[in-house]
Amino acid sequence: MRIFLFILVIFLLSCGGVEKREAVRADHEDNMDIPAIDDFIVSQKKKYIEQCYMPVLKRIPSNSPHPCETSLFQLLERRYSMTYTQEHVDMAADELFFIDLKERLQERIKSDPSLRKTISKKRAFRNMDAIIAYYKPKYTFRKPPENETKTKQWQ
Repeated sequence: MRIFLFILVIFLLSCGGVEKREAVRADHEDNMDIPAIDDFIVSQKKKYIEQCYMPVLKRIPSNSPHPCETSLFQLLERRYSMTYTQEHVDMAADELFFIDLKERLQERIKSDPSLRKTISKKRAFRNMDAIIAYYKPKYTFRKPPENETKTKQWQ
C-alpha cells in the first residue's frame, strides 16, 4: 500500500506543474506578413506539441513513439538525465523543432510557386536562414518572462 501511495505522489508531483504550449498565429509588420508561412508553422507546431513535446514533458512515452519524440527525449536525457524540467523541454524543443521546420519549409517553398513569388515580392528574406531567424522568436516554445510581457503592454 505504501509503495502505491509513493508512486501516486511521485506521479502527481511530476505532472502538477505542466503548462501546455499552444501554436497560435504570430503578429507581423506588413512587409513581413506571409500568411502561408504562418499557417504552415502553426500546423507543424501543433503536430510537434501533440506527437513529441507533451509525451516527453509528461514522461509518458507513446506505444509507438514518433521519431521526434525519441530525438527530444534522447537530447534531454543526454543533457539533464531524468531531472529535466519544462524549461529544459522548451529549450530542446526549440532546437529540434526549428531544425526540422527548416527542412520542411524549404521543401514547401520549392514545391509552391505562389509562396516563392510572395516571398520574393515582399523582399523580406534573403535565404532560409533569414526566414528561420525571423520566425523562431515568434514561435518559440519558451514562455516569455512576465516583465517582458508587461513592458510590451506599455509601449
